[in-house]
Amino acid sequence: MRIHKNGLDEMQKEKRNGIGNQMFMLMFYALLLDTGLYGYGIRWLKYPLNIMVIIMVCMSIYLIRTIATNAYLPPKAKNRKTILSLIISIAFSVTLVMASFKLFGNLSVQSVAEDANDNSAFILFIVPASGLLISLIVAIIKKVSSKNDYDD
Repeated sequence: MRIHKNGLDEMQKEKRNGIGNQMFMLMFYALLLDTGLYGYGIRWLKYPLNIMVIIMVCMSIYLIRTIATNAYLPPKAKNRKTILSLIISIAFSVTLVMASFKLFGNLSVQSVAEDANDNSAFILFIVPASGLLISLIVAIIKKVSSKNDYDD
């Protein structure tokens, strides 16, 4: 069994690539369907939000499937530093968001964006936050599963 640079063996890499190709095709067809429905006047969400929801759903399915097939992290990955760095990243992100709201919360530009129903800031907050949360969950799951492997 050959181990690659990223630590995944050949079987894990093959599974991950297969799932990635399937999710790319799913995302392509979902975006194509959304574009067609948008052309016929059917709008289920406003413009930037519909694309982000499709991308997040496809990436979540990709992540769940790669974790389920054990093709996300290399075997015997050390997760102690990973979990610690993720917790530090999440804390730093929350602190940065709170500082941004405190510093820039009272600008007049914000009222213009609210009048235009601009969801860009909300999307830019949700996507990284959910990515960090999913990464933390994955690291915890891998740590628990590796602990169970050592106990057996």
